[in-house]
Formats: sequence, C-alpha cells, structure tokens
Amino acid sequence: MTDQPRLATIEPFDSHLHDVIVLPRTVHFDPRGFLIETLRSDDASVAGDRFAMSYTSVTVPGERRDIDRWHVHHHQEDRFVVPLGEMILALYDPRPLSPTRGRIEAIRMAGAPVHQPASPAGKRDLATAMVTIPREVYHCIGNLHREEPFLLQNYPTALYNAADEGRVPFVDSPISSLGGRPFSWDLVEVVRP
Repeated sequence: MTDQPRLATIEPFDSHLHDVIVLPRTVHFDPRGFLIETLRSDDASVAGDRFAMSYTSVTVPGERRDIDRWHVHHHQEDRFVVPLGEMILALYDPRPLSPTRGRIEAIRMAGAPVHQPASPAGKRDLATAMVTIPREVYHCIGNLHREEPFLLQNYPTALYNAADEGRVPFVDSPISSLGGRPFSWDLVEVVRP
C-alpha cells in the first residue's frame, strides 16, 4: 500500500521526546582501527548515578532484537551507544503526563563502519551519540542493514532485574501518527545522511 504512513529515521540529535538525553560522541579513526569514549562520569545523564552495570551485544544483519513487542522499564534508564555498525532505535512515548505523549521516533544510530575503507589521510573523526531512554518509554532495536552487524553498548542505571523487564506487544499500542495502527518494522524507512 502506498498510502500507509511511513516512519522515516532521524539522527539522534533530532529526537524531540521528552526526557530523552542525547550526548555527542566521536569515533576517532586511524590506520589501526578506532577509539570512542562511550560513557563518562561528567556526562549529563550520569549526574548523581553510581555505576550499575554495562553490557555489549551484537546483532547480525537483518535481525530485530524486538520483532513484535516493545521493551519498557519502570525503574531503570538505558543509555545506548553504537560504536560499530548501524542500529535503528524506535521510541514510543505512552507516558500519561508527558508533553510528547503518543509520539514515535525511529532513530538511526551509527558508529564506525564495519568495513572501513582505507584512509590515505591517516586520521579522521565521525560524529555519533549516546542516547538515554527515560523510564516508561517504550523502545525496540533492530538491524535493517543487509550486510553488516552492529555492536551496542548499554550502561543501564540499575542492575538487571527480570521484574523490571517489561514487554508490550506492538499490537497493544495503536499509534495515531501511524493511522491508528501499531508500530511495525515494515513501516521504518531508513534515511542516511
């Protein structure tokens, strides 16, 4: 159907969901590889936090970690950074008191390319970001790239707790900007700069 609403991806700094924090990061390349500072004690999203945990995951091309349901946390915030590859992070704000209630965004998070072309200049930098997902905001991640995996690092604000790991099926969350239909990965249109 050509008349169905699409969800174009945006860059992290174009996010307008209430309480989402986006911090700039830089991937520094040289002939040996790359380096990225992911989480710093002076980051705005860390103010007052103590270290809880971190984890790294890799998602292969074409896979979605969340194929048909949203993640949601009631007690922790996730802090995502993608140092390698390209991830799509979909966010939906169902919070009753939020000024952005009902808004959905698909954020394209990109780190270093998996297959880096040789750079005759030696060093170069790539701008990227860390995105903090507020409590109660629905989120899901996927790899819409056909050839490259992505690496995700998360620095959640609390230790893993299965009781806080909520799941909400997409079909249970109709979204007005999508014509009253639920989110689906088929609606995401990847826009690259």
